[in-house]
Amino acid sequence: MVKNSIWIVILVCLLSMHAHAVKASSLENSFSFKCMVMVNGVEHEWEFSSPNEFEVESGREVVKGEKAEREVIALFQHLQVTELARAEDLVKSIKSYGFDDVERFELKWMDASGRLYTWVWDEVDE
Repeated sequence: MVKNSIWIVILVCLLSMHAHAVKASSLENSFSFKCMVMVNGVEHEWEFSSPNEFEVESGREVVKGEKAEREVIALFQHLQVTELARAEDLVKSIKSYGFDDVERFELKWMDASGRLYTWVWDEVDE
């Protein structure tokens, strides 16, 4: 009986961890998100700050408002950001988003609990 109870507790813990990871990968459950990609010496950034600030920068061009919101949400969903993400996987994902010649990649994400996650990848380190 005790053995069965332990397995049930373990199963519930595993299921709740998975549910948390799925829930976390939404901007609605995030305090902030900032992704920077350097391609051919040009910096591209997507930023979100809670409750409703969105900004996209590509070189010297800056976009705010609804267009920026759509772009930031689309990128966040494409990257499938969770606390379990790996920098190498995020770089593969950004490459499939149209940024083939990535020189540097940085992503900072703060979840709803205020935990900050940071991923950095540099082609020089490869």
